[in-house]
Amino acid sequence: MRVPMLGRGLRRIILSLLRRQPMNGAEIMRAVEGITWGLWRPSPGSVYPMLRQLEQEGLIYRREDGRYALTEGGRATARAMEPPWAGPTTVEDAVNELENLALYLEDMAAMEPDRVRALRDRIGEVARKLASLASA
Repeated sequence: MRVPMLGRGLRRIILSLLRRQPMNGAEIMRAVEGITWGLWRPSPGSVYPMLRQLEQEGLIYRREDGRYALTEGGRATARAMEPPWAGPTTVEDAVNELENLALYLEDMAAMEPDRVRALRDRIGEVARKLASLASA
């Protein structure tokens, strides 16, 4: 499944993730699923060929523990790019994003109420902070 917010591609995402820490292919797949809130989990058929390509280009290498790490060239490439999941740049963008997140949580509460219920206290705290901002 292609996700519009990840239009910059799996290559950039992998390099950004490896900039944080070495990972194996399965860890990369889980990390992508996490940053997309479960909307997209790339398949092994897309992750491993990309890892091989990045390795052939000299941007990453496979360590003895099976995890991939950036080479010096890979670090320079990763530093030069903006993370594909960069946050809002204006207050209006932030409010739009909050609205979208609220809609997402409503959908999740309908589909998987236990997952949302488990975070009820944290959601309430965030709601109180937002309500305080709205009344200021």
